[in-house]
Amino acid sequence: MSFDAHEEKIRKIFAGDAKFEIPRNQRKYVWKEKQWKELLGDILYIRRKQLVEQNEINHFLGTFVLQENENYYEIIDGQQRITTLLLILSAICAVFNEMESEEEHGQTRQYIVGNIGLKSQYCRMKNNSIPNIGVIIESVAEYRNNLISKSIIDTTLLERTGDGNKGVVSCFYYFYDYLKDNVDGIEELVAFRNIVLDMKVIHIASEDELDCYDIFEILNARGVDLEDGELLKNYIFKYAQPKYSIDRAKEIWNKIEKNMEECNGNMEQFLVHFVTYRFYKPTKDEGVFKIIKANTDKEKVDELLDALLDASEKYIWFYHPEQCKSKKLCESLEFFRLINHRQFRPLFMSIFEAYDKEKISENDINKIGTFLTNFSFGFTFVMGNNSNIIDSKIHSLSQNVYKNPTKESLEKIKTELMPYYPSYKEFKYSFLNIGFSNKNKKYKNSNNRKRMFYVLETIEECKQETNELVCNISECNIEHIMNDSETNEVTSKIGNLLLLSEHINNNMGNASFNEKKEKMKRSKLQTVQNFLKYYGSKEEWTEELIGERTEALISLHIMRCGKYNIYGLQSSSIASAQSCNSQSRASAAYIRGLSTARLSISL
Repeated sequence: MSFDAHEEKIRKIFAGDAKFEIPRNQRKYVWKEKQWKELLGDILYIRRKQLVEQNEINHFLGTFVLQENENYYEIIDGQQRITTLLLILSAICAVFNEMESEEEHGQTRQYIVGNIGLKSQYCRMKNNSIPNIGVIIESVAEYRNNLISKSIIDTTLLERTGDGNKGVVSCFYYFYDYLKDNVDGIEELVAFRNIVLDMKVIHIASEDELDCYDIFEILNARGVDLEDGELLKNYIFKYAQPKYSIDRAKEIWNKIEKNMEECNGNMEQFLVHFVTYRFYKPTKDEGVFKIIKANTDKEKVDELLDALLDASEKYIWFYHPEQCKSKKLCESLEFFRLINHRQFRPLFMSIFEAYDKEKISENDINKIGTFLTNFSFGFTFVMGNNSNIIDSKIHSLSQNVYKNPTKESLEKIKTELMPYYPSYKEFKYSFLNIGFSNKNKKYKNSNNRKRMFYVLETIEECKQETNELVCNISECNIEHIMNDSETNEVTSKIGNLLLLSEHINNNMGNASFNEKKEKMKRSKLQTVQNFLKYYGSKEEWTEELIGERTEALISLHIMRCGKYNIYGLQSSSIASAQSCNSQSRASAAYIRGLSTARLSISL
């Protein structure tokens, strides 16, 4: 592959004998006001920077891929931009004529209309799908002295607004109208023109047509697109305001990147969640960068940078909950970390920001954190619901808290999520069927282990009312009281599981129930001691007892631990219900032994 690639200014590309042709197989001119406005905004921004900093600043337009022919370039990639630039220059020519500046008109016209000798002139643009484009562009440039007027432009252009021409005419008018109404004097118009001519591109040219299309494919299809983070960084550095010099902006961005290193390098994921709670969730067609760019004033990129830094510092909590100052909130975030549930992150981020702005209290944030934990446990953890069901709801609630950071907005979270929460009957049925196994295929996976470990750890923490664990829970293993089975699902159920310190668990093996009970006596864990207190007299550990203990643990989790008491039920009512269902006295006593107080969640 043979080609030449180098950085070039527009004034050099449009100089000399350069002619550009757009083949018929390419799409028509499709840029609209959105693209014109964006380009105009960039030009005006550069002008403001020039006036303040008194130095040359150039706008980068991207890449032009051109096939070199004997007398012209065929545009492979860049037709929309080249067409728009020529139309801008035509609009500038028209305004110079109205200002009666023949010299500047001629200076500008040379980039639109080339000359071969004195009589042989040509428009630099030829578009085979828009036959009249050359005439349209040149018709404005051809007017000299003070003959031009809006009515003449109207007549000239409107006669040529056939198929494919309307977009071109509209583009001309967009820039002509702006320049006519807003540019004050010849000097200012010259500055505007020079910004356009000094725009830079990567100019890639080859004489081989196949090479050109290979380059185009690499740039637009096979190549790896710049990630949103890279695009956003470039955008911020480009428009950094006096508050933050480029060096200062780079320093802050480096801090953001460092924070993301503590989040396993998930910059793109962080940006998605940032945009989701502030604006709306990105789509495949409209990514993070496009959304931020469309919703952020170029003059306020410093504020954007500050917001990104603050958000990145809080984002670390999702990966390292222990860094969160609030113990209660830390517990909630630890739950979501453990189950790797990211759906609620945008909502938490909006809540964090509301707290930082002192719109809500620490008590408020703790309560909502607990509620979200409880909700997620029941809705996703126990019920196994697809989180997509509530995706849009979470996103709208996130945006609502961001826009209205009040206690009422937190209340709305509970109000709008509760209809999705399972009934007590549904919750109980699903809880009876969760479990973990090292052998059974249905329950054999790391997620089930994490979940069961979390449930059992919660029970232990709840029973140890001093909140001072007598052993390191993280060094414990899950023990199957009835030996784990490849075929018997009952052995995988939570009623058959206990946490045991590693050194005790390693000696269990496939021992009998009586042998296991003797070894359990060495454990200092409250849940183990409680198990021995109520079930230690049993000679045999049966499937019936596993079922009873499972139901007892359901009641415990809903009542005593306070983790999932969304229903507002009292422990006495649960225990009574269990007794009425002919549960054994040991089971009922087990419930009462663990569940002695009512803990409810309210906002």
